[in-house]
Amino acid sequence: MKAGRAGPSNPGSKEIPIPSDPNCLAGLSFVFTGELSSLSRDEATELAKRYGGRVTGQPSSKTSFVVLGADAGPSKLKAIEKNKLKTLDEDGFLNLIATRKEQEAIRQSAKEMEKREKQAAKETAASGVAAKPAATNQLWTDRYAPQTLKEVCGNKSNIEKLQAWLGSWDSSLKSGFKKPGKDGMNIFRAIMITGPPGIGKTTSAHLCAKLAGFTPIELNASDARSKKLVENSTNIMNTSLDGWMTGGVKTNAAGVTITDKSCLIMDEVDGMSAGDRGGVGALTALIKKTKVPIICIANDRGAQKLKPLINVTYNMTFRRPEAQAIRSRILSILYKEKMKIPANVIDQLVQGAQSDIRQVLNMLATWRLSNTTMDFDEGKSMVKMNEKYSVMTPFGVINKMLGPQMFSQTSRETLGDKMELYFHDPSFVPLFMQENYLKTTPSRIKNADGPEKTLKHLELMDKAARSLSDGDLVDSLIHGPNQYWSLMPLHAVCSTVRPASFLYGMGAGYGGPNAMSFPQWLGQNSKQTKLSRQLTDVQARMRLKVSGDKSEIRQSYIPSLFPHIVQPLMEKGA
Repeated sequence: MKAGRAGPSNPGSKEIPIPSDPNCLAGLSFVFTGELSSLSRDEATELAKRYGGRVTGQPSSKTSFVVLGADAGPSKLKAIEKNKLKTLDEDGFLNLIATRKEQEAIRQSAKEMEKREKQAAKETAASGVAAKPAATNQLWTDRYAPQTLKEVCGNKSNIEKLQAWLGSWDSSLKSGFKKPGKDGMNIFRAIMITGPPGIGKTTSAHLCAKLAGFTPIELNASDARSKKLVENSTNIMNTSLDGWMTGGVKTNAAGVTITDKSCLIMDEVDGMSAGDRGGVGALTALIKKTKVPIICIANDRGAQKLKPLINVTYNMTFRRPEAQAIRSRILSILYKEKMKIPANVIDQLVQGAQSDIRQVLNMLATWRLSNTTMDFDEGKSMVKMNEKYSVMTPFGVINKMLGPQMFSQTSRETLGDKMELYFHDPSFVPLFMQENYLKTTPSRIKNADGPEKTLKHLELMDKAARSLSDGDLVDSLIHGPNQYWSLMPLHAVCSTVRPASFLYGMGAGYGGPNAMSFPQWLGQNSKQTKLSRQLTDVQARMRLKVSGDKSEIRQSYIPSLFPHIVQPLMEKGA
């Protein structure tokens, strides 16, 4: 079995070269595998990104170089041979940084992009169309909102489906929504678009509606959407819902013409809460009889309050666009704002914001107030300040905690960072640790062999088990009568951090044979509760004949009664 990585053998022994070009690795894609002698995995990855390169987890035909270290993964070696990829050692990677210059094609592409922006500005000025007087005071998210579908980043296939559904609305209405069509969408009177915030869901709905000839009417979380208001449609127009649904030329309170070519966009429907009591139910009833298309938009389709909408809407999931899909759009905005920011820094901002385009634009707009350039370190600092807090699953926490990097010699995680992983789910993480801590090949026994290796492995297992036992004692104080919640940091150390520090290494997700599994304790605890209830019932029926408590009945009476009562029933029947 392959041993785990314990970090570089000689950390910091090689000098990082000064690159001849700050974007010397632009256009290159790297995969790192194995243990480098001087750089940790995180340091090598950051170096590649700092100088414009892209780092992926698995080799493919699009990979430029695979940087090999000691004990490289066998699956990655097979992929290298299969795709005939170029490989580098650590020295070759550092030499590439020192000698390579940015490709001329990338420079030319940047110049052409800037030229196109200037030409577009000249054409706008020549057309005589006056610019909005307050444009410079607008938020960048409004000022640079996509005006065409080409400017929307990512989710192109879903946008095409939405266009097709709106385009076939008239024929679907005539057929009574009985012909499903190519994608099975035309039997639905409404579409539910779900996905993370800031990725273009609402913008795409508006643009598709306009291109299909519809007048988009949006209701969002700022509107009152109670059952009564949705039914009467008073926040759309002054006539009744039935009057509006019949079409015709009418206008709402805002003066928007309401016709049979109107499209209702219900944004943030998962935000219908106490103030919108009955709103989801009324919206469901509205969808069942509507004669105009309805597009519902939400962040989480799995929300409990949206269950009534699931069966009456077509599900369309928007995903976070990749950094490469957003980069060109951001670059064009930066050129217009006369900002010089490298593509690798933009990628870093996009990844740090989890592809939330609105957040990236807000960060850049704030930065523009005092600076026109941003280097890699400044981008890293900005991402850290604006970092979104995302909750990891217990599987993700245990994979990271028991993985080979968390406790290696070059790990940058502090004790506080490791304890923070516990607080992602303090109820489940200790159970997952208890279930899976024996499934790794510890990095601490990497250099041992024979009986010595086995003995050292047993010692580490003993230390981890003792720490878990201490964690159980602390947990009994936390959830006991006095509820000492201030002991949770200590519980984090005893139940999660300390056991992992002994047995970290190769495991599930890191090339090991043992997959991480869900805690069996939960099932056994449920079974124990069920059996305890049955034992209580048996004790209640025996109380007139015996005086034993539940423990005595379980240990003494039931084993004696089993062959005389239960076994004959099992063998002969009632």
